[in-house]
Amino acid sequence: MQTRVSGWSETWRVLAYTLAIALGFIALSRLQLALFSLPGTAQLLQRSGLMEPRDEGALLQQADAVAEASRQALQRLPLGHRRSALHLGYELGYISQTVGAYATSPPEAQAVAVQHAEAHRLRAQALAQGLGLGEVQALPVRNLREFNQLTQRYEDDENGLARRIESQMSPLHRHLYLLGVHLGGEAARVESSGGRFALPPAAPIRRHAVLAGIGPEHWRALAQEPQNETPAQVLQRYRAALQALDAEVARQDAAGGAPPAR
Repeated sequence: MQTRVSGWSETWRVLAYTLAIALGFIALSRLQLALFSLPGTAQLLQRSGLMEPRDEGALLQQADAVAEASRQALQRLPLGHRRSALHLGYELGYISQTVGAYATSPPEAQAVAVQHAEAHRLRAQALAQGLGLGEVQALPVRNLREFNQLTQRYEDDENGLARRIESQMSPLHRHLYLLGVHLGGEAARVESSGGRFALPPAAPIRRHAVLAGIGPEHWRALAQEPQNETPAQVLQRYRAALQALDAEVARQDAAGGAPPAR
């Protein structure tokens, strides 16, 4: 009994630390938004190299370049390739978040998390095989630091999968895959908490969606923090927004080889 109590104490300690860090990131994001609203602050930070330009026009120009570089691949790849790349990222992001949340928990809790993620692993592997990518793995999480850096680790392409996707398919598919990763990680957090915890990585969601040719009406709801919503409403909104985005990517797939229109 003492071992069981100790194990649960460890689990709750890790969850408390994770929640505290998440709340710290939210506070920091809101402080940054307040600072950016001061006259001249954004321009000063951009000139100093401490912040990337937030010019929508520049991002759309990059999206045009991605579409052009992907044109031939979009014409030759089979039906459903966009959606498969998105779903592959989603499954791997979901696994990393689900298993990683219990990385420092007792072995029994870790085993339950791995079991919960097994269906996602099987779907990810089937998607990867269908795309000709062979074996794929979600990024492993061995400690709290690796867990809290999951978003950046996927952005840094730690396992090289994004590069493989771009090489074998196109730059557009790379962005769809990374968009799926971030959506899957957030979906795991929202689903596992019943909508009580939501911390979407808004910047990478926006960037990869735009570069994949997806309009803001299809991704904006997935990048916003809860605002005067109950947990049930957050959960419902997120599920509906995921379905809407998936439908848009399926529509683009059905449109054939033409680059996505903006």
